[in-house]
Amino acid sequence: MSWHAPAVVASACLLLAACGAAPEEPPEPEPVTVLGAIGEPEGALRLLALAGYVEDGSSDPRVDWVTPFEERTGCTVGVRYADSPEEVVPLFLNEGPFDGVSAPGDAAGRLIAERAVAAVDPARFPAYADVLPPLRGELARHYVVDGDVFGVPALYGPNLLLYDREIVRPEPGGWDVVFDPNSPWSGRIAMYDSPMTIAEAALYLSSHRPELGITDPYALTRAQLDAATDLLEEQEPHVGLYWTLFADQIDAFRSRTVVVGSGWPIAYALLDTDGGSVAAAEPVEGMTGWADTWMVAADAPHPNCMLEWMRWSLRPSVQAQMALWYGAAPSNPKACAMLRDALGDFAELADDLRYGRCGDEAFLASLALWRMPTVECGDGRGRVCTGYAAWRLRWGSIRD
Repeated sequence: MSWHAPAVVASACLLLAACGAAPEEPPEPEPVTVLGAIGEPEGALRLLALAGYVEDGSSDPRVDWVTPFEERTGCTVGVRYADSPEEVVPLFLNEGPFDGVSAPGDAAGRLIAERAVAAVDPARFPAYADVLPPLRGELARHYVVDGDVFGVPALYGPNLLLYDREIVRPEPGGWDVVFDPNSPWSGRIAMYDSPMTIAEAALYLSSHRPELGITDPYALTRAQLDAATDLLEEQEPHVGLYWTLFADQIDAFRSRTVVVGSGWPIAYALLDTDGGSVAAAEPVEGMTGWADTWMVAADAPHPNCMLEWMRWSLRPSVQAQMALWYGAAPSNPKACAMLRDALGDFAELADDLRYGRCGDEAFLASLALWRMPTVECGDGRGRVCTGYAAWRLRWGSIRD
């Protein structure tokens, strides 16, 4: 069974920016490629995807949304899987050409900045109008830039606070069990190995150190970034596992080498369904999250097949299959009833955290979804924030 598994800083200028000497100045972006009408399918489609997003019955004969697509469009699907979200950008840029990609929020921003993906006309995808409003509005900043729409939403989910309920008592109320240096679980904490973890620290600090003035965990000034990374550096000796593959986190929880930490819904679901003692808490500070987006390559050899795939991926029946298999929430809420039907006697699980409380707009809106940080804060403060280069450099220093 296949599940979600779901550039270095190269100049002294960026190094100085990360240390606060001056904000990094991104290069002037190239013009945006915009794809409009969907033409005649070219007969082939090459995708880069996270495992679990392109199922053709090979993993389980009951799980197949690729074959009906091929029969409908005449586009034969080939796929290269990324083992983790961190692999998406380098694979897409260096091992193409691909026609399209399922991109996490931070990766989507980097691909847009590189102009490696094209903008699209949402009117070409009838089911786009059914997508949960937050994913077409205030939470769309990872794939909608300056009015250009660079893809269609796929699945989303929260980055949960997981804990072993037989050991970690009482139930954690917040992220202090992870970030407090006096946590009794020192050495048995799991954290995601990515610069996006800086946003989790920033979200925690927004509640515990309000004097920092953090209002958006992805729009951090140098002082706010300093505070978040200082917290993570202080935390580092207490972390038992920095994970990239969720399977490694599952193994660590099963062996109880870790008993608390951040994790994806799929890890929670698998740990719970195999009779384990791992549960998910809702921290008072809130949660970050991820929303993956199907995007078409700017130089796609088969753009019409990719546009057809994007249209196909938004259908409620396809979204329901993806959500059930992948362990996440569908972007199209019309899929929720189908998901509940598929769950049968366990239909109530669709309202659980493992499926992002399917269709719950308020819950979705509460998540601070991953996106690429930029020097332009995006909230009226101007170019006083820290960009992805600074975040990546700081995370590297924590992990060295």
